[in-house]
Amino acid sequence: MLGWPAKETAALLGTSVDSVKSALRRARSTLRTHLPERRLDWAPSTTPSAGERELLRRFMQAHERADASALARLLHEDVRMTMPPLPFWFAGREAVTAFAADAFGPGSPLYGGRWRSVPTRANRQPAVAGYVRPPGAREYRAQVIDVLRIEDGRIVEITVFEPHLFAAFGLPATSL
Repeated sequence: MLGWPAKETAALLGTSVDSVKSALRRARSTLRTHLPERRLDWAPSTTPSAGERELLRRFMQAHERADASALARLLHEDVRMTMPPLPFWFAGREAVTAFAADAFGPGSPLYGGRWRSVPTRANRQPAVAGYVRPPGAREYRAQVIDVLRIEDGRIVEITVFEPHLFAAFGLPATSL
């Protein structure tokens, strides 16, 4: 899985090379019986469902209104939020909501200004490009791309990416 040679894997696990190779054969066989034949069929469709579009719309509204309570209603109880490559990691609705409430608050050092959201897709999942307009500025600046993983009508994971990725999505760095 990690692309390590069987010898290194065996040494790390304290087992034999034959044992590692046997485990890999069994794992590959099991995956073949449980996964679709075509690799592109492994992931969700690139076409968002009506429910995903509605959840995305509500997520964007919560952000633009700086409404942490509205955001909380969209999150699964066990939601996770990460911000690679930064070392920030939040687990659970309460932790994510508390972070959002702090970041949305004008008195917070995390406060950037007024938000504008643009829907997009990333890794075959719904995503939001977030722009922020600092107080006194004329234009909105690229801030984050939030990639959402949705299950059963709730957001179960938010992966927040830095603004330098906007160009890869064909998104401008600024907006009026």
